[in-house]
Amino acid sequence: MSFARHRRTSYLALAAAVALGLSACASTTSASKAKPTSSSSATAAKSVHIKGAFIEKGQKLQIDVAGDRAGKNTRVIVNDGTNTIEILTTGGKTYIKANAAYWTKNASAAAAKLAADKYVTIPAGSAPGMDSLQVGTLLDKTLAKDMTAVQKLNTKVEKTEVNGVPAYLITDKIASDGSKVYASADGRARLLRIESPKGQGSLDFTEWNAVGPMSPPPADQQVKLPGL
Repeated sequence: MSFARHRRTSYLALAAAVALGLSACASTTSASKAKPTSSSSATAAKSVHIKGAFIEKGQKLQIDVAGDRAGKNTRVIVNDGTNTIEILTTGGKTYIKANAAYWTKNASAAAAKLAADKYVTIPAGSAPGMDSLQVGTLLDKTLAKDMTAVQKLNTKVEKTEVNGVPAYLITDKIASDGSKVYASADGRARLLRIESPKGQGSLDFTEWNAVGPMSPPPADQQVKLPGL
């Protein structure tokens, strides 16, 4: 199998893992259990920074996603305990940066020697499914599900703080599974954190409508791989 095919499959797997993982994290909180105003505000956001960790199919994933809804200015970092992958989209180009373990597994030892911890440009259209990593897609999958069900929830609201920010802790008063949702108490009801039950994971949401422009990687950190 060619390196290009290996690479394409890996991107799709990564996209699926992130999208499904975030969706699973949200679904365990019964469609986020947040008030509709919070979810509506979140899905309408132009940009956001999402960071956290969760367990997907027995594997712990750490993610750091920041950027705009359209995916034109985005940085995604995923760590599964072995591989660390960064996908950067800016200036009309998309780059991938990964460690030696990733390139050795998905390409070859020779590719790993050349590309480890460097940025490799992804040819346009070579990785279908990359839209699953866009902030807009992640927000829609995480927050815009089952709004009718959310409106019917019997919620309990308490005052608290998240990283020093005044917040409301929102839980379900009836048959709660231990899930928690935190929204800002500043009148904008912005989502701050989602916590899944039984330590399955949590996601923090910051920089609502305030994620700055990404810069392309320096030329000396970019490499080209044969066949690309």
